[in-house]
Amino acid sequence: MRAGTSDDNMMLQVSDVFCKRLPKVELHAHLNGSLSTKTLRELANLQKSLSGSDDAVWNIQEAIIEHGQKRTLEECFQLFGIAHSLTTTPAAVYKATQDVIKEFADDGVLYLELRSTPRSVPGVMSKAQYIQAMVDAIQNSTDGQILVKLMVSLDRQQGQESASETLDAVLTAHSQNPKLIVGLDLSGDPMKGSLTDYLPSLAHARNAGLKISIHCAEIPNPDEVEKILDFHPDRLGHCTCIHPLYGGSQELWIKLLNSHIPVELCLTSNVKCGTAESYKKHHFIHLFSVKHPVVLATDDKGVFSTSLSEEYMLTADSHGLSREQLWQMALSSIDYTFASEEEKNQLKDMFLQIKQLSDVQ
Repeated sequence: MRAGTSDDNMMLQVSDVFCKRLPKVELHAHLNGSLSTKTLRELANLQKSLSGSDDAVWNIQEAIIEHGQKRTLEECFQLFGIAHSLTTTPAAVYKATQDVIKEFADDGVLYLELRSTPRSVPGVMSKAQYIQAMVDAIQNSTDGQILVKLMVSLDRQQGQESASETLDAVLTAHSQNPKLIVGLDLSGDPMKGSLTDYLPSLAHARNAGLKISIHCAEIPNPDEVEKILDFHPDRLGHCTCIHPLYGGSQELWIKLLNSHIPVELCLTSNVKCGTAESYKKHHFIHLFSVKHPVVLATDDKGVFSTSLSEEYMLTADSHGLSREQLWQMALSSIDYTFASEEEKNQLKDMFLQIKQLSDVQ
């Protein structure tokens, strides 16, 4: 169907097909939470064949893996544990990374920043080897349609000593791969650890040339939010409890808006975890309506059974967004990436070429 037909109004509606074809940028994706059912099963079978684990244990894990959209919240969090238990060797981390890259590319993502907290397994894998496995997987990715960068995460519940070890590993790796390893993320259970303990590490990373993203206000914590905003990271994750309607305050909300710091928004993650009441009542609309910089993201597409295309569709459906609004949101996301200016310009050219050549307008 083309413009000028009797189906013009239908053509202008947002659809699953439109969102799939829409070129997209993914800036908040955790490796282990992004593992698909297919990848989890393949990793599980590999580990089972090597370890001889009891079949009953694996049957329970397979059942959780299979539930997909019907997973309970408890099963979602169990799946995190399963994913972590299956990525305990460099080979497993390598495969996980390559599979996730391909799946994002298949979903129409042209630029991906993949993040993960490096883990050490005594006698098997160091944090440096974990990072190198991800680097190797990115460099050896056969899909030339997607540009991939790596962000290393600090887990706030693991303590300062672990964070220091991770920082040493990432700074060494960054010096060897400055164009590929672009940022440092602070994440983990927001009810554990103190942000103040990690600010020196974040500042050190920033001085070394890494961009900074911080998970912010996943629970009401005004003192911490104020410290994060004063630190002024390059991006913020979630920001669920800053608006006064959602456990924040008018003062914090105004401070966020005045900061102009881009916010990574993960609607399905927030709804399924219960930090947002519904898609329609998600704080996305408050940021979007005042034109604060936002980027839609999946967070953990495997665990929460979503995709970036679905996040665009759900957002459009919940808040009445048009195709043009989605195009502009996707295009503006490029400005919030940690890519070089040359890479940003190339991505913008690709987006605009796709828009001009595609009937998905």
